[in-house]
Amino acid sequence: MIKILYYTYVYMTDKEEEQPKIILVNKLDPMNEYVPFGKYLLSLKQLQKNRFMIRTKKKNPVLSFKTITLTKKTKSIVQKLLQGIEITFECIDSLSEDEKNDIDTIVSFTNINDRLKIPNTRRSKLEQKLNKFNILKGSIIAGNDNENLLREFRMLLVELNSEGYVSKKETADILLQLMKLNI
Repeated sequence: MIKILYYTYVYMTDKEEEQPKIILVNKLDPMNEYVPFGKYLLSLKQLQKNRFMIRTKKKNPVLSFKTITLTKKTKSIVQKLLQGIEITFECIDSLSEDEKNDIDTIVSFTNINDRLKIPNTRRSKLEQKLNKFNILKGSIIAGNDNENLLREFRMLLVELNSEGYVSKKETADILLQLMKLNI
């Protein structure tokens, strides 16, 4: 059963050029401007202003979390999360890289229960890097000694090493083997 945690009131304006005004109200406590969002409280007042601001359960500011300015697309995703609507991969895929990082930060920081519904963009980037690394490694083993390919392989190896996905020992061994082959 999906529970809607807030109501949306839409007030139309007389002028066609203006956007309709939307007022968000907490369904559980209409006088309260905060709604539960994961292990924190989300400010509906700030959400109306396209800002994602969270508080602790005692309504104190979360010092380790910086308020995020939301775009229209990211705001719609946050509203879907509040309503319990499943977010599709196409919805996430249409976002820019910064927007994807914002959504991923929001989801990981708040530990929301719907986390499994959202595709993790950081994981897919890692998979792409590891796939590219394995392809380059295979072509070098096969005998391809193109300078651009080797440079790209070394840079990717160092990048994966700095991110902690390839150990320092493995990196040193691979670079030593490349030096032995005079590549």
